[in-house]
Amino acid sequence: MSQSTLSIKTRPAWLPGILVVLGLAVFAWALVEWQSGLPGKAGKLPVSMMLIAVLAGFALAPLAAKRPLWNDGLALAAGPLLKIAVALLGLRLSLVELGTLGLQALPLAIVVVVLALLLTFLLARLAGAHQRLATLLAAGTAICGASAIAATAPGIRARSEETGYAVACIALFGLVATLAYPLLLPVLLDHPEQIGLIMGLAIHDTAQVTAAATLHDQTWPGAAALDSATVTKLLRNSFMLLIIPALVWMNTRNRSTQTGPGLPPIPFFILGFIALSVVRTAGDAVLGPDHSTWQTTISMAGQVSIFAFAMAMAALAMGVRIADLKTLGWKPAAAAALSALSILALALALIQ
Repeated sequence: MSQSTLSIKTRPAWLPGILVVLGLAVFAWALVEWQSGLPGKAGKLPVSMMLIAVLAGFALAPLAAKRPLWNDGLALAAGPLLKIAVALLGLRLSLVELGTLGLQALPLAIVVVVLALLLTFLLARLAGAHQRLATLLAAGTAICGASAIAATAPGIRARSEETGYAVACIALFGLVATLAYPLLLPVLLDHPEQIGLIMGLAIHDTAQVTAAATLHDQTWPGAAALDSATVTKLLRNSFMLLIIPALVWMNTRNRSTQTGPGLPPIPFFILGFIALSVVRTAGDAVLGPDHSTWQTTISMAGQVSIFAFAMAMAALAMGVRIADLKTLGWKPAAAAALSALSILALALALIQ
């Protein structure tokens, strides 16, 4: 057996895809560093690492569709790596700050989740979508994007094309929101905390929310949209423990044998976020919030999180398949897009 054959067989399956998204993240970081060093107004343009990573991922999406060797690495970046990045954000907030933001966001999150479920399901059904597809679109729009779709699909016996269609809708519309909302919301709102709250309520997926808030905070240094956006989105995610079993029951209640999955898996990255918030609280109490080494540790964790988010967003962007939207027609997708815009309008109305 040759050395090259041995190396191919012993190489981890996820390595090619991870190297691709790592390369895109490094490219995004280098481009931002270069741009920030330009003289005059060119060096002050609102360009961020997250924005470049998403656009680069979109550009490579057609190539990624032809490279199955990348799939494992892209899945790793968009899954476990993303969850680690979200958990690391817990170091930004003490328990007091977490509780304060959570109490502010909880009533709004309940209203938005309930109305988003009803509206998306109704619009999708009016657009001619089967009850299964309407349920998947409602879960993905109202709760936590692709994770909610993946948790709901087996229990309602969704077909593979329905699941793929719903995921494609959530990915596409969420990524558009990731790029558009950081530019739109500062025109409508003055306070970064409010902007983050809207992002947490109105953008579909956790990665998309944190990427949009990071893009905002990188564009307007000193802003605080990321904290409120993350806490609000994690509150929405926690609703899946109640809502997904309810959706499964509604779709299977007339069957003689139900195949619902019961409670969906516990979103451990939420627990990780809270655990690191506990660590932040303890560190502030023991070392002091201004301790240099402690602040350096928190800063380094934040940079690792941003870099991991860039890798995850590039992977998610490469996973968008516009062709998937052709399988079941354009009307359910249009209904999901209308619902997403309606949720944005609702969230803005609740904040005003």
